[in-house]
Amino acid sequence: MPIRSFYALLSITTGTLGTLVGLFCLCAAASPPDVVINEVMYAPQPHQNEYIELYNRSDEAVDISTLSYANGHREFVPIATEPFWLEGGGYLVIVRDPALFEARFPDVSYVAPGGFRALRNGGDAVIIRHGATVVDEVTYAPSWGGTDDVSLERIDPAAPSQAAFNWASSTHPDGGTPGAANSVFAPDTAPPRPVFAQVDAERTRIDITFDQPLNPASLSTATFNDEEPSSAVQLDAQTVRIFYNAAQDARELTVAGVSDWSGNSAAHTLPLSYVPHRGELAINEIMYRPLQDDFDGRPNQPEYVELVNTTERWISLQGLFKTNRPREWGEADTLQLNIGRKHVAPGAYAVIYAERHTDDDSFSSLERSFPAQWGESADPSVTLIAVPRSRLGLRVQDDRLRLHRADGRFVATVDYSPDWHAPGLQDSRGVALERISLTAPANDPANWTSSAHPEGGTPGRTNSVGPPPATPIDTPLQALPSPFAPERDHATRIQYALPFQPDWVQLRIFDAHGRLVRTVDERVLAGAEGEVLWDGRSDNGHIVRMGIYIVLLEAQAWATGDTARHRTTVVLARPL
Repeated sequence: MPIRSFYALLSITTGTLGTLVGLFCLCAAASPPDVVINEVMYAPQPHQNEYIELYNRSDEAVDISTLSYANGHREFVPIATEPFWLEGGGYLVIVRDPALFEARFPDVSYVAPGGFRALRNGGDAVIIRHGATVVDEVTYAPSWGGTDDVSLERIDPAAPSQAAFNWASSTHPDGGTPGAANSVFAPDTAPPRPVFAQVDAERTRIDITFDQPLNPASLSTATFNDEEPSSAVQLDAQTVRIFYNAAQDARELTVAGVSDWSGNSAAHTLPLSYVPHRGELAINEIMYRPLQDDFDGRPNQPEYVELVNTTERWISLQGLFKTNRPREWGEADTLQLNIGRKHVAPGAYAVIYAERHTDDDSFSSLERSFPAQWGESADPSVTLIAVPRSRLGLRVQDDRLRLHRADGRFVATVDYSPDWHAPGLQDSRGVALERISLTAPANDPANWTSSAHPEGGTPGRTNSVGPPPATPIDTPLQALPSPFAPERDHATRIQYALPFQPDWVQLRIFDAHGRLVRTVDERVLAGAEGEVLWDGRSDNGHIVRMGIYIVLLEAQAWATGDTARHRTTVVLARPL
């Protein structure tokens, strides 16, 4: 235990001259770096009433006479000419004009050593030095706070002096707290928590964003999923990039050993979000012609695009942008969606919708337009992304909806058309196009139809149309459901599986008399396994009669000469 003379403590009195009396002290002194700049009044009214507050954040006394101070001109002036001691946890206020300071803060002790250079309102530095060694320095800017006759206060004495996040405007009614605890004092006891982790396209690099600034020194001993990466760098105050020699495939990331500037650290686990590849995000619903009449008595609907994560991993949506159909000279409009740290869970939905300003900010346009589905509460499994109306830009005509990831690679495309709506639909306003099957080709017109939901769409919910989910195929060719009714099921799912990779696949549908009724577009048939939908219509667009139909699949590989020919039947019925 240090031995201190009870009578030899620092004595600072407030008198007409604001003199400081330093008494001889027999103390175990702390090192000068334990003294930090804690408050700066740089824009007072009148402007001469500036002050600087120091704080001894240690438990030991510090001899203030060993310190000098300056502003950005670095013309240092001793704080005191005789030895005296600032106790641990104590405050010292350096003032420019004693009379003005006393008038505003009559009960606060201070020192006025002279040589106080004016602090610039547009930004300046305050520096404390021990001999020739800088003890603490604050290079402030108006954006940090402290303008308009209130002081700039330090939030956490243990956090960095040169970090804007550690400073704020005083909230005290007097405009400052010289000689006392700061009004914004909030010691940081919470460890940094990772809030987003994105794996790059090659899966060898992970960018991790934390909820507060980090101490870079802690990266040297940090672990990620109980192992050290090949290297780790800090991109900015709150972002770390780690590199691996091998591709990563983990679903989660556990971060341990990363600390903030106050030394707080704890292990946290979060999902790993992978940059999407083609086919991993499916466009599942498009509202391109929403109801937008302010006088029809119904809520205005937003334009929206619904996506589905078709993988078993979290997929990152950060940086996604869209393009539309190219014009005659080959250029397409690029619309930046400005999606930040957003991701979508495995098998879950993401809805990108155009939001416009409303007087009642408690309800989004999705909640207003689809109250039966969104009126009660948001579904936490659905990722909602509101963008300005100008950034979505879905056209009410034949158009292309193509989504690209941040590096420009496209990941999903649909060339939609108003003709894809149900033939009997009289007015497509306020009715979304819904995809019938996620596993059938996205650009197959038979794979889209009008939403059958009374609210006109199912954003973030299971689509209202389509046959039952696909089942694993155990025969070369199958059609399910059978019987199927176009009015109820919308389509039957025809799946095939071949023992070789074909160069040519043809699928045709015949009636019971052998007459050809439908030839499936060969452009949607590719690969050894595939799926197409038949909506019960002939090549001329008419729904065929009830009865039994034969599905004929033919395929051939040119190089090997392998061929396949398979048949199955499907029954078209009418709902009872």
